Amino acid sequence: MAAKRISFWCAGVLIVGGTLFLGGNQTWAADAPAANGQLQPIPDQSAAMAPQADNGQPQTYDFVDESVVSEEDGVEFCGVPCCSPPGRFWLRADYLMWWTNGMRLPPLVTTSPLGTPVADAGVLPGATILYGNSTAADYGRSGFRTSWGLWLDNCHVWGIEGDYFALGEGASNYSRYSTGNPILTRPFYDVENIKQNRELVAYPDVVEGTITVNAKDYFQSTGVALSYNLCCCDSCDPCVDPCSLPLLFCCRTDLLVGYRHYRYSDSVAIRENLRVTEIGPMQNWLFQVDDGFRARNDFHGSEFGLRSRIYRSRWSLEVLTKIALGNNHQVMTIDGQTIVTPTAQPTQVRDGGVFAVRTNEGTYTRDTFTMIPQLGLELGYQVNDNWRAYVGYNILYWGCVIHAAEQIDLNVDPRNIPVVQDPALPFPAFPGKTSSFWAQGLNLGLELRF
Repeated sequence: MAAKRISFWCAGVLIVGGTLFLGGNQTWAADAPAANGQLQPIPDQSAAMAPQADNGQPQTYDFVDESVVSEEDGVEFCGVPCCSPPGRFWLRADYLMWWTNGMRLPPLVTTSPLGTPVADAGVLPGATILYGNSTAADYGRSGFRTSWGLWLDNCHVWGIEGDYFALGEGASNYSRYSTGNPILTRPFYDVENIKQNRELVAYPDVVEGTITVNAKDYFQSTGVALSYNLCCCDSCDPCVDPCSLPLLFCCRTDLLVGYRHYRYSDSVAIRENLRVTEIGPMQNWLFQVDDGFRARNDFHGSEFGLRSRIYRSRWSLEVLTKIALGNNHQVMTIDGQTIVTPTAQPTQVRDGGVFAVRTNEGTYTRDTFTMIPQLGLELGYQVNDNWRAYVGYNILYWGCVIHAAEQIDLNVDPRNIPVVQDPALPFPAFPGKTSSFWAQGLNLGLELRF
């Protein structure tokens, strides 16, 4: 009688009543005579009745059809594991088009109509905002992701995998030069005189110059995880190539446990290059004023997730849910500098700019516990045994990050610009604000299994 294939191709043990079936083709009977109390083969199916090999020993046959037996690391198994494309190793490469929520900039450059008195030029709320009071780097940008993995056993139950992805740098830049037309100013709130005020960048017959603002951010991540198959269901013989059955339907769910690192960093740099045109003792003096704000968020923690895949013929649908829990190390650096070049005099370097002065300059650090959830969807098509193409969508949310732009304090005591005069109020200050960050978008990629 031809042996019937067991559906669970990883050889197992089935105990029914007092009969034991082990992955072979012998039948054991409880009432067979036994010299030592052990079960004996039924006589007509005993080893004595088996065909003899050349060496006189009984010749045995494997339970599984030889046409579908393969070996890996000396272990025999049958066909393709349930709901897992062929191959023990896999490599993936993705093109990303993702969007982020960017960073919120305060008003940084203003103007007023020509003829506006110098005391009122660029003063909010009557002035026009040329740059700032908006969100920067919130547009879609390209990126890439690479992934790898391997199965640790022939049944594709245990596996290990890793990934790295990075988004291209998001940037928002502004630069404007003026001899006084148009008027250019930098607005702030004067805490000494308790009113809105400004610093002149360009005003007719007073000063001419250039104002430049560079805002940028960067996001990347890497991780490694151990996967374990929690459950698996199919409606097909697991020893049949899934690409050959147009109505194949099966599914599997894997548990993912591993390590995750996220890094989000952004910065805002403001520079003025000025020349005094007003007639007086400072005429033709040159000034370079710099304000720099740099923020970095580094997350390190554990990541847990579930990945469910449904296969139907060559098509597959994947749902991925993950959450990372760990420490977010935040670093904020604020520095300013003013370089003064008087006429026919040596250059002077002074500490402090306009929004970065002695009252808030320095490096600030903080550690917080953070949770970062992620959701992913993916639709794939198995081109052949080795290649699969797919398109997907991902979204993740980071609830507590420090943004450089949010640390720009527009409350300024003019006595701190740039040479400190005492007594002076401690403004601008370091606000230490935190807010959220999210990233979402599409991915398009190829997977190679071998």
